[in-house]
Amino acid sequence: MPKAAFSDIVCSIARTVDAIGERWTPLILRDLFIGLTRFEDLRRDLGIASNVLAARLDALHGHGIVEKRPYQSNPIRYEYLLTERGRDLYPVLTVLITWGDKWLAGTEGPPAVVVHRECGRPTSGVVVCRECGEPLTAGNVRWLSGPGGRRGPGTMLIGGLLEAGGPTG
Repeated sequence: MPKAAFSDIVCSIARTVDAIGERWTPLILRDLFIGLTRFEDLRRDLGIASNVLAARLDALHGHGIVEKRPYQSNPIRYEYLLTERGRDLYPVLTVLITWGDKWLAGTEGPPAVVVHRECGRPTSGVVVCRECGEPLTAGNVRWLSGPGGRRGPGTMLIGGLLEAGGPTG
């Protein structure tokens, strides 16, 4: 019996993982954000097999996260540029970096530092309420069913919780 695609699950997390959750994909996105755009540069930086990189870039292209732009015609070679949809993934990566720096960096400290261009200071990803600006935590939010929410594969149990206003609702 074939596995259902995560994109079929009525959940934004599942759909996002379907688009960017494969091994290597977050690191490819990191390199694109840093400024590497050419296939060979990405391959060399990551030490990834060409076929794996090609498959990941094709998937990102298929999801509208990157666009392919030819930079050489004979033989044709492409650079990969983040689309608006791809650039909107930046907060996701910064929060992953922040978590990794806190919990997995070890005694040496973070392997890279993100510096805000406007103030010149090191910074990290923080999720805040778009209405009041307060930081969001697992303890100060509740989950409710949205307009597209329904029970289905991948949401059989939480669907009932969301319908009831969540465990704290």
